[in-house]
Amino acid sequence: MSNTHILAGLVIAAAALSGCTGTTNPAEAGLFDNIHNLNTGEYDRQIAAKEAEAAAITRSNTSMQAGINSMEAQTQANASAIASIRAELASLRSEASAARAKVGSDPVRLGKLDRLDGQIAAIQADASGGGDPSALRAEIARTRAAVRALAN
Repeated sequence: MSNTHILAGLVIAAAALSGCTGTTNPAEAGLFDNIHNLNTGEYDRQIAAKEAEAAAITRSNTSMQAGINSMEAQTQANASAIASIRAELASLRSEASAARAKVGSDPVRLGKLDRLDGQIAAIQADASGGGDPSALRAEIARTRAAVRALAN
């Protein structure tokens, strides 16, 4: 009977030990779980999955940084365009003021200059509202030509 008791004890011990396996979390796994997970490649799969996740995050961050860099470059370009348009408008206002002095008291030409001043104000409003820089420059050029024509 002692062999039977030993055999029964071994069966109970084996059942108890096999009942311990089952977790794949290395922080919770016991010795037999760790041995099982190492032998089956479970830990290698977990490492590969985490490395793939980290690589995806890195790619996403790189892509987002490229987007940020592009937006910063566009912001700089927009600021430069706005500064250029403001300078062109200031120059145009100066030309209109000089033309007003040349026109003297001619009511027809003064009326045309008043309308051109209104166009300059409208261009300024469009520029402040985020208008298309190429369209604004074209309108400034047309208005400048009209001011110069009146001044001569």
